[in-house]
Amino acid sequence: MSARKGWGALLREALPDFSWRGKVDVRRESLAGLAGAVLVIPQAITFAYLVGLPPEYGLYCAVFVAFIASLFGNSAMVGGPNTAVSILLSVTVLQYAGRGSPLYIEYVLILSLMVGVIQLGIWLFRGASLFRYFSPAAITGIKAGVGILLITSALEGALGLAPLSARFFYEKFLVAAGGWNEFVSPCALLVSGITIASGLLMKRRWPRMYIVGAVVVGSIAGLAIVGWRGPVDSQIELLGHVLLKPFPLMWPHMGPEHWVIVEGMFPNAVAIAVLGLAQSLVIARDLNAGATVNLHKETFAQGLSNLLSPFFSTFAGSGSFNRTSVAAQMGACTPLSGMVSAVAVAVIACLLGPFFTYLPMPAIAGVLALVGIGMIQWKEARPLLRERIDGAVYVLTLLAVTLLGLEVGIMVAAGLSVAFFMASVSRVELQIVREGPGERIAVTGNLFYASLDHLSAHLRQGPAATTLLDLSRVPYCDASAKALFESIRRERMLHGGKLEVVPA
Repeated sequence: MSARKGWGALLREALPDFSWRGKVDVRRESLAGLAGAVLVIPQAITFAYLVGLPPEYGLYCAVFVAFIASLFGNSAMVGGPNTAVSILLSVTVLQYAGRGSPLYIEYVLILSLMVGVIQLGIWLFRGASLFRYFSPAAITGIKAGVGILLITSALEGALGLAPLSARFFYEKFLVAAGGWNEFVSPCALLVSGITIASGLLMKRRWPRMYIVGAVVVGSIAGLAIVGWRGPVDSQIELLGHVLLKPFPLMWPHMGPEHWVIVEGMFPNAVAIAVLGLAQSLVIARDLNAGATVNLHKETFAQGLSNLLSPFFSTFAGSGSFNRTSVAAQMGACTPLSGMVSAVAVAVIACLLGPFFTYLPMPAIAGVLALVGIGMIQWKEARPLLRERIDGAVYVLTLLAVTLLGLEVGIMVAAGLSVAFFMASVSRVELQIVREGPGERIAVTGNLFYASLDHLSAHLRQGPAATTLLDLSRVPYCDASAKALFESIRRERMLHGGKLEVVPA
């Protein structure tokens, strides 16, 4: 019977769940999806170049990977192209093929397929449970760090600069300050400033619509400046024409000659799968704070979307902090916003591409900065900073993400969360009461190999003593603890003492 229940749970996780349809606000979810679509188009093109593929591959990722992840998921998380995953895909495949070559594209698609298979394996073996150990302080630190990274990543577009390569986030500001007169475009800065200022002003009155409003105001300002100064003098870059095929179906090549490459890429595929899944599940947990979230279902959704990605001429993706943040700020709370966003990207790119040719990139940069500002939640951080442990986890995670990158920051967050969890479950309290010639020790906490030192040291102080050890408030007692009690019992018998364990 339990096996039937287990297979039934797997089947429910593998099928779309529309239990939210009776409570959904279609207008709110649709507006959030449209805002995400406008935001993801330039990002998708950028991420395709990061991977080393033509721009349409990024758009396909924003459509098909995002739609499948939302269709089979159970949260408002928005998936699709992702910065860290895109970079890791490129770094892995560059070891085996030249960037932009047909063989390079083949290997990217094969690697994406491998990432999906590994994530589905994690789903089958219930590995998503491990991600429940991320503490709220770590999640808040990751969000704040990503917000800072988004603000710095928007700096190039906001100042009209070429992409800057910098190890630490503050170096971009130093480069921009040092070459202000030679490289910075005042017109691009003005458009970004207008976008950010209008967004912050509209956020007070229309907290769920201010992103769309900021895009409109920034675009109008940018086009007005281009019309007044001209494209050369204003130095304002426009998005340009984008093209998207309705059904870019293909069958990835996978012959015997690829197996050696698959073997070589496997360790990196595991790292990409775990990193992408960690980002997605952290986002899903944060969205569903205080509510039950099925992380296993989200794991299946991410794995399936990446498994199918090469069949739609695209690459593996992950949950997106910034696009999900936009959806959440606009009131999205179901997977519908992600599906609307994916469909909207397809419609916009296919039918309205000529209009987006004139979308100013500094306006998009301003929107990215707005999203980054919105992710730095001081209201969430203040109570954490008042607590010693939570404050340390928050600060260390924030520093790791901003200084060392998102992938390292997530690993640091996981390590800190597990370390402090182990420290909390290892805490044992001893209430010692003298009873005649002997003593009674009431133990509170879990007794296992990592929590026995204090109790062991106390019991070994008096080999001739008589002790009643009360374990009625011990929820867990492992074999090493029982072996310790038996060893002390025999030791005390030799010296005339006694150790009685209740319950035995």
